[in-house]
Amino acid sequence: MIKNIVFDMGGVLIDFNFDRTLNECFAPEYHDILNQLVFKNPIWRELDAGRRRSDEFTEEVIPKLPPETHELITEMLSDFYPYMPVLDGMEDLVKRLKIAGYNVYLLSNATPRFFDRYLDIPAISLMDGMFISCLYKLLKPQPEIYEAFCNKFSLKAEECFFIDDVPENIKGAVDYGMSGFVYKKDINALEVALRDKGVNF
Repeated sequence: MIKNIVFDMGGVLIDFNFDRTLNECFAPEYHDILNQLVFKNPIWRELDAGRRRSDEFTEEVIPKLPPETHELITEMLSDFYPYMPVLDGMEDLVKRLKIAGYNVYLLSNATPRFFDRYLDIPAISLMDGMFISCLYKLLKPQPEIYEAFCNKFSLKAEECFFIDDVPENIKGAVDYGMSGFVYKKDINALEVALRDKGVNF
């Protein structure tokens, strides 16, 4: 029986979309270099894992970028949360699940900046607990992060339903024993999946 609904943050509660930000904020001639050095840089996972700091990333990458991009990229690397708007419907869904008696949790890969910004995301204030990767030096889809999450909140994996926008993260959760759903910004499909697992709300 599912008792706990576990949410990812980026792509589920907020719109984490580098391609949209790139197209909205920068001229096309800058896209290739910004993707290579900033938006598609694997260092983001090191930031989420708490193994690197954003100021180190800024110092490393800014000298390699066109001067016209420096100010905005510096701002984004310091705090990307203003470029990740809240996704419609998720706060209401979390409220309905809580009213129905389910526990709701956050399990997210995120940098330490999260702790300065999480109150700007309405659904997070409703959570019964938060597990943020940078504090534990773990990342989804490592098996250890799902184990550490369940241990922290004394949860049974088989009683958890995990919602994430990345298929590999859902596979990791399912391999650990959770149920899961790959969220593609279709809240109706998510509600169907929850009800199919016996979640009544």
